[in-house]
Amino acid sequence: MKRKNYKPLTTLVVLAVAAFVAAAFTFTNVTYWVINATRPPAVSQPGNDVAAGGGEYVNVGYYYDPVRGVNITRISILGFKGYPVNYTSVIKVCNRHSSNTIQATLVWVGQVGSTGYEGYIKSFLVGRAVSGSNIVGVGFVSSSTYSTAGPYSIGPGQCIDIGAYVVIDPTLPDALADGRTVLGQYQVDIRMDVP
Repeated sequence: MKRKNYKPLTTLVVLAVAAFVAAAFTFTNVTYWVINATRPPAVSQPGNDVAAGGGEYVNVGYYYDPVRGVNITRISILGFKGYPVNYTSVIKVCNRHSSNTIQATLVWVGQVGSTGYEGYIKSFLVGRAVSGSNIVGVGFVSSSTYSTAGPYSIGPGQCIDIGAYVVIDPTLPDALADGRTVLGQYQVDIRMDVP
């Protein structure tokens, strides 16, 4: 009786299984992403300092940045040469359209562009007023930088005040202290977590 040699067949089967196991496969899972729009759950609006001062010392405006594709709140505040200035209600961050409590965090992004006059701004903070009118927030005081502040809880239908603190160098030339010359521009993001 002649014995059959199954080794070549066994080797071929092992190679075929190994090739099948090692082979990549692709399958398709179809997903549809439907995009709708509504009002944001929280908004920023002019604060009491804007209304009280009639816009003389603080102005709040809004515009659309087509490059970044975002709405931007632009806040202009006046500092006084050599005097620290506290604004306690520059903007209000309000939970207008959410039934949940929102957590708002201020995040310091930093300088936007350059005017060449930023060195005259000795301190600039954006945040909440504590202990009267002292601002605790993000920005810089001398050479110290503060990156985040919060989170601040904002319940449904509630608002929080965001203020600003600024100190301008007393050696600022009078020609630059005309109330119209921009000394610096800084970005502070308000990040809102909505549960």
